[in-house]
Amino acid sequence: MYLPSGGSLVIDRTEAMVVIDVNTGKFIGKGGNLEETVTKNNLEAAEEIARQLRLRDLGGIVVIDFIDMILESNREQVLRRLVECLGRDRTKHQVAEVTSLGLVQMTRKRIGQGLIEAFSTTCDSCAGRGIHIHTEPVKVKPTPVFVENDSQNSHDDMENAREDREDKNQSDMDSDVDSTTESEQTSTEVVIESSTEPTKGRKRRRAVSTGVVTPGA
Repeated sequence: MYLPSGGSLVIDRTEAMVVIDVNTGKFIGKGGNLEETVTKNNLEAAEEIARQLRLRDLGGIVVIDFIDMILESNREQVLRRLVECLGRDRTKHQVAEVTSLGLVQMTRKRIGQGLIEAFSTTCDSCAGRGIHIHTEPVKVKPTPVFVENDSQNSHDDMENAREDREDKNQSDMDSDVDSTTESEQTSTEVVIESSTEPTKGRKRRRAVSTGVVTPGA
């Protein structure tokens, strides 16, 4: 969720409490004063947090992690802004002091149905947990590694690929020529063998001399 100045809010709802994290995001401020930038971002976040608590009807323990501020006066200013904005909320609530870690703790009574419950249903597969439990450890898929080659390496790869294609084409042509020559030789041998083989079923005539001389012979 983005703020008008470019910051963002992350609202994480758990079984025990609601955690809200404030981030600067794209907001870098003007003039290079980091403390002023952070304070302005936290003031906007305090107003939006009070609005989201009412809109989502978030209740129970709420922990807000504002961006760290150095000056005590700025922390008190952000806390006052949060209390003022929560004053519009008719639901019973209580805001505690800022802790040593810079966290703001508060409680809010929940009245009706929340925004998530009104517009969502529990997943039948994972029961709303968002994960699937396996009986054995799950193998992590290796992350593919992409190697960046310079233009010279790319050119060499293209040349090698072209030479491989030419060698393959030449080899295919030689194989075709050898196959054609072998086929012609086989055909010639078959013709020669068939021409020298005597014809089956043909009777040979044998000349027999009877000793009689035929006139005019």
